[in-house]
This record gives sequence, C-alpha cells and structure tokens, in this order.
Amino acid sequence: MLREILNILRKEDLLTQAMKEVGNMIAISESMFRAAIDAVIGCKESYIDIYEKDKEIDEFEWDVRRKVMEHLLLSDKKGDVSVALFLTDAVRDIERIGDYSKNIFELTKICLTKVVVNDIHAKFFEEIKSQILEMFALIQSAYSEGDVKKAETAIELRFRASKKCDEFLNYLASEEGLQTEYTIIYTLLSEYLKRIIAHLKNIASIIVNPFRRMEIRAEESKKQ
Repeated sequence: MLREILNILRKEDLLTQAMKEVGNMIAISESMFRAAIDAVIGCKESYIDIYEKDKEIDEFEWDVRRKVMEHLLLSDKKGDVSVALFLTDAVRDIERIGDYSKNIFELTKICLTKVVVNDIHAKFFEEIKSQILEMFALIQSAYSEGDVKKAETAIELRFRASKKCDEFLNYLASEEGLQTEYTIIYTLLSEYLKRIIAHLKNIASIIVNPFRRMEIRAEESKKQ
C-alpha cells in the first residue's frame, strides 16, 4: 500500500516538476535574449554567461523530456497526455530561442569594431527588441496563469515584430555606402530576430491550442 501511495505522489511530482522547469526555461531564454541584444545594440557587457545559460536550457530540455516520458509510463490519466505534448513541444522552441540568442551575442565577436549597430540603425532594432520582450512577458504570464488571451495577444504582436524586421531589410537593400561588414551583421541580426519571434509565436500557439500545434508540426515534418 505504501509503495502505491509513493508511486502516485511520484507521478504527480514528475509532471509538476516538468511544468516548473518549462517556466524556468522561458525565463532563462528571456534573460539570454535581453543580454545578447543589449550587447549588440548597446555595446554593453553581458551580465550573464550566455554560454552557461544555453547549457542550462539544454539540460532542462532533456530533464523535462525524461520526466514527461517517465510520467506517461507510470500514469493512467488520459488528461496527462495533452500536458505532456504541450511540454515536449514547448521545450523544443525554447531551446531554439536560446540558440538564436547565442547567435546574436556572437555577432559582437565577428564585428571588427566595438560598435556592432551604429546609432542610425539602432532605433530599428530597439523597437523590435521591445516588441520581443513584450512577447516574452505575455507568454510567461500566459503560461503561469493559463491566460489564453495573453497568448493570443503575443501571437498578434508577432506579426508587427516580423513586419518590422522585413521593413528594415528592405531599407537596408536601398541604403548606399553601407560597409559590407555591417550589411552582413544587420542581415544576420534581422534573421535571428525573426526566428526568435517565430519560436515565441509557436509557444503562444501551443498555449492557445496544443493539439492544433501538434498537427502543424506533423505537416511541417512531412514537407521536410
């Protein structure tokens, strides 16, 4: 009898722990993005070790997957399956956000000058940065509170942020006299930002409708 009780508690603990870890992953990825974009736009020293945070996210991802799998093997609750699908899908997007944040930070290493983004162009990226941070805040709140409306707002914000990236690339294509180095850096930065925006949208979509997100994943896999 005691073993059965302990097994039930263990089942509940595993899924609860996995859900908390996903929340931690979102917070870590947000801190990575903030530090990386500030290093690039504002020439600021990173206040965190981005590479260590990236490893931390990777470790969380594997731990969440392990706990979810173990929970499903032990659990007989059908309702747990939807939660498990949500968690395993979300960690994939969070891990990619961490990778792209790391890529953004590494732009500081390939730039030959200390100023990676000059003052003329910084305003474009500052606006995109603000929109992405707003998406992070909405998603963290939606996840912790189960607020679908905030997730839907994050999805709507995604279109504005992505459009801003496209507007900057169009502007960049028409600008004369820009050094090749800056053209490459700005193009990469815009692309990394668009990828982060897309993965944040994915997480918000999972919160709104996890099963629909699974269908989209399946369709994308077939096309590859």
